[in-house]
Amino acid sequence: ETEAKIKSLPAEPTAAAPAAEATGNSAAAAEEPPVPAASTQIKQPPVAAPRPASLPSRPGLQFVPIAKFGVDLGGYNEPMVKVYVDLPGVGAVKSEVECNFTAGSFDLKVNGLGGKNYRLLKTNLEHDILPESSSVVVKKDRLIIKLQKVKGEYSYESWQGLVSKKDPAAKSKSKADPTAGIMDMMKDMYDTGDENMKKIIGEAMMKSRSGQSGGPDF
Repeated sequence: ETEAKIKSLPAEPTAAAPAAEATGNSAAAAEEPPVPAASTQIKQPPVAAPRPASLPSRPGLQFVPIAKFGVDLGGYNEPMVKVYVDLPGVGAVKSEVECNFTAGSFDLKVNGLGGKNYRLLKTNLEHDILPESSSVVVKKDRLIIKLQKVKGEYSYESWQGLVSKKDPAAKSKSKADPTAGIMDMMKDMYDTGDENMKKIIGEAMMKSRSGQSGGPDF
């Protein structure tokens, strides 16, 4: 009887059972998404992107000066001075056209047109312009540079030419003394006018200087 009881006792699990359970757990774990390796979490330092091949550096670029161009100075109270530059085929290189403006200058550059680079640079303009309102328009065979005039108390300034005959120092003096600027303009008209114009301006100047000393010497 004792022997029978011993035989009826359940057998203890063998060492293989935990292994089977572990195998079952491994199969369950295999169904879970894999965890990225630790090495993939390391942040790499940023690397500068290479410059596009279409925008190469251009040190020492050679330019052909643009000698021929047209100018529309605009009439009384017109807001723009327009400069016309004829360049056949320029519309095909529109992305290579740039024009930089300052209060007293503009610098037009056209790169890679027919294997050449062109430039039109004008400084010491007749009057100041508004750079932020000036622009260049690119057409098929022509460029139009639009220079925005500065509006005075009553109207836009009247331009006698694209570039001033005065040096920058004299222009600054005229700005500081508006009366002197008017006198200088009348003197220029006197110097370039015919005999009748000189007579009219001379009489007007004499009347304006009546009772005063100094003034332009005609």
